[in-house]
Amino acid sequence: MEERNWERIGAFAGIAAVVLSILATFLYPQEPRIDSSAATTLAWVHAHRTGIQAGMILGVFAAGIFVWFVGHLRHELHRAENGSEMLSPTVFGSGIAVGVFAALGALPVALLAFMDAQPGGIQDATLVRMLGDLGQVLYGLGAIMTAVFAFAIGVAVLRRELAGAWLGWLSLVVGVLNAIAVVTSLTFSTYHGAAWGVPGWGAYLGFLVVVLGLAIAMLRGTATSAGRADVVLTGA
Repeated sequence: MEERNWERIGAFAGIAAVVLSILATFLYPQEPRIDSSAATTLAWVHAHRTGIQAGMILGVFAAGIFVWFVGHLRHELHRAENGSEMLSPTVFGSGIAVGVFAALGALPVALLAFMDAQPGGIQDATLVRMLGDLGQVLYGLGAIMTAVFAFAIGVAVLRRELAGAWLGWLSLVVGVLNAIAVVTSLTFSTYHGAAWGVPGWGAYLGFLVVVLGLAIAMLRGTATSAGRADVVLTGA
């Protein structure tokens, strides 16, 4: 397979990861707030178990495909940096961490759904609370990795290594929102109002826009390079 086709596959991996992530997120209603009772959480799991399990599967696939995209992203950055590797190692390392924590983040809710389907269900309220809190903590750990990834991408884009400047500034904002989400997710053990959810949703949706923008920019770059190659081959 030609290198250009591999490049297209790498770029499409970013689009696929975004689509699967959106499906995984909105396939079932949002989990009850962090300080809800174990009974409320169990009722939510039981009522939406099929959707939760399907969402977790899609989310894991999204994380795996994102890792493929990050590998291609490093290739594009390395080429744009002419081998200097100023930002590509940071983007690659943090991007892999984002994919890993995204997959691990599905674990607590997936376990709740899995155990709910077993004979007898879940009887231990402490276990339910522990798994719910674990999901919150894993989100915070993933958010710091996403912040590093977003900051590195933002600087790279603003250095004209990948896409338009608007995407670079957006990526920096996404990095800030993820940094805020780290603090709120690891310090708020109770509900503090819907307003505190804005940074988290902004961090998540902004991250998806950044990935989608990068993927589209890389696809356009592939098409442009292919057009230039055709001109050379035809002698135009």
